[in-house]
Amino acid sequence: MRLLTASVVGLFLCLPQAAQAQYVAYGPYEPYSGVVYNEGPGIKFGHDGLVFHPGLSTELGYDSNVLLSSVPRGAGLLRLRLHFDLATLPPQRQDFGAHPALEFRFGGAFEYRQYLSSDPQINYAYQLNGVSDIDLAIHPRDPFSLRLYNNFVYTSDARNLEVASSQTFTPRVYERIGALAILRPANGPLEIGLGDSFRLDYFIDNQLQGERSIGNEAAAYAQLKVLPQTSVKLEIRSSYINYYNPSTASLVTGVPARPNLVLPSSVPLRVTLGASTLVVPALGLTAYAGYGNSFEIGVDGSSLLTKADTSYNNFLAGAEVRVRLIGRMRLALGYARDFYDSIFASFFTDDRLYLDYDHNLWRGLSARVRFDTYFRSYGTLVDPTFLGYTGYGGNATTRKDVLLNLSAELNYRVLSWMQLGVSYSLLDDITD
Repeated sequence: MRLLTASVVGLFLCLPQAAQAQYVAYGPYEPYSGVVYNEGPGIKFGHDGLVFHPGLSTELGYDSNVLLSSVPRGAGLLRLRLHFDLATLPPQRQDFGAHPALEFRFGGAFEYRQYLSSDPQINYAYQLNGVSDIDLAIHPRDPFSLRLYNNFVYTSDARNLEVASSQTFTPRVYERIGALAILRPANGPLEIGLGDSFRLDYFIDNQLQGERSIGNEAAAYAQLKVLPQTSVKLEIRSSYINYYNPSTASLVTGVPARPNLVLPSSVPLRVTLGASTLVVPALGLTAYAGYGNSFEIGVDGSSLLTKADTSYNNFLAGAEVRVRLIGRMRLALGYARDFYDSIFASFFTDDRLYLDYDHNLWRGLSARVRFDTYFRSYGTLVDPTFLGYTGYGGNATTRKDVLLNLSAELNYRVLSWMQLGVSYSLLDDITD
């Protein structure tokens, strides 16, 4: 069992009623407050309808299990973050009837995180992180539009990894670039989209070279609005994931592993059909179902696996109920099932149950609670020697985890450009 708790008190400079800036989370957890990604105060930039949003935040708190280990080792935590955002004017601030040919947003965040401890292993885990997002929409409200985007992340945050050890606090570069073309015939109820994206996931430390990967995903969808507040959507996504570097060292211990072995490549396929509707202004429903197959294709890497059955071949599904209890209270309950690539196995599946609760308590005082439970099942496990171990406990050939993730925060906007907040998060991983 791994347990992580963190309590953070922070000061944020932000924009009134700011929307959360675009952020790509790599891994199922972001245990710290999302408000640090808010836009900063808006400053009109030039005479071309641009707005510049700078922001500054600082946090002081405590992390009870920095290394996510079975024996918790805690430390104080200091985080400093500078972020900025340059964007075209949002639609609500444009002249009525205006349809700009271009809309774009460019944002970035730079963060330094230091753990306050005399333990040398924990002090080693200081972090310098950077995130940038670029999003360009060409003729976004016309019958034919094009969207181009790029996401770049530089991080040494172990919470973004499947495995946590001293070696995983190492710089990681993630780059994703893509395009999406959208056709709306005669601006009618039918929308057709076709997109493609390429990604690079690169660990700088050679001890983690076995997890370096490249990937490409192509997607197509058709969405039809059958009623003013109801639409149905068919989506097909196919990917290619390749772990391209042979592993010459263990991912966990640094002990040399068997050379010239790589994790199997895969070509995941997902086909889903769903519907979304607003039953009444206070109640919304979304549901989808479909089929997924991970299509593991690694021939040379198959010798790493402990069993012959290597591909996920099962259903995908999800459902969400959204309720606005009163004007200032929002609640969402949901379930989702999906599968992902893994360094521990040929794949893993998540059956996720979640609850999201937002409440504007009084004027500038707001509360937010997020709770997720993941029932995780791994496919064919890799040979334990690939990870630097002599074997699995009880000669196990399968693995199942239950992960609990809770985050809660209370924020108060003191001034139009200043916000104070306190947050708490808990991560519990129960594994066999």
